Amino acid sequence: MAQTAPTTTTQPKPRPIPGRIGAVLHVLATIIAHARHFAATATARASTPEFAPAAAVFGTDHLPTILHRVQRGLLRALALQDYLLARAARGRTLRFAWPPRVAPQPHHRPPARPAPPKRQAPLHPRRPDPALLDPADPAASRLPTPEELAAQVRRRPVGRTIAYICMDLGIAPGLCQGEFWNQVEKTLRRYGGSLHRLYQLRARREAAFQRERDRRPNAWHIDWRDLRPSAVRRALGYLIGETPPDGPMPAGRMADGSARVVAQWGQGTAARDIIGPPIPVPS
Repeated sequence: MAQTAPTTTTQPKPRPIPGRIGAVLHVLATIIAHARHFAATATARASTPEFAPAAAVFGTDHLPTILHRVQRGLLRALALQDYLLARAARGRTLRFAWPPRVAPQPHHRPPARPAPPKRQAPLHPRRPDPALLDPADPAASRLPTPEELAAQVRRRPVGRTIAYICMDLGIAPGLCQGEFWNQVEKTLRRYGGSLHRLYQLRARREAAFQRERDRRPNAWHIDWRDLRPSAVRRALGYLIGETPPDGPMPAGRMADGSARVVAQWGQGTAARDIIGPPIPVPS
């Protein structure tokens, strides 16, 4: 009886990650590492006056408010990471939000179109994202559900989601390493984020922080506007974009973290117990 040769099954090769998605994932990896380091060290650092430059970008030095925002920003970043990895697995890349616009010359301009009709006001106006609210607003600390986060990530441009992540995590140019902030800015410009809105919100939060300081003039004895690298390192331990003092995060843990968060959070597990280092939120 003739013997048949054993059949070998070949596993399909994983698709390479497109360059544009890889660049955004690199920015996200740095953001997630910073969020976890910040969450693990904020309780100890918030008790020192040197923490003021980092607290100012949140608009308050109230630690529960800060940690709720960090918690939301980290979950948002993990949801975006899941979305990008799934998109890369399907062989899809990212499109730029819009090409550079060049003003047409008068003789190239098309004929004028009639003005579009006015839109009616919606019956149920969409509430603003919690990241855009002032610190004193109770809804500013709202934590969306996993389904809401996944829907937001799918619906919004990637750059806008990263802008909201930066707002939640208090990431601002003066706190970042220059090269890293250039990468963030490039990502926002390419994929639909608004630098103008980011700077507007920062100005509002700094004004709120100043009002909070005026109510307690003896709370701080240092200039919270001092954003020299030495002052930022005293506030955070490092510049955002540098390797955190506790070292970089393992790649496997980074890739699997968001799926684990969504699965456990959907089962009712508290978010601060599953997003890496626990985020203790004082009462």
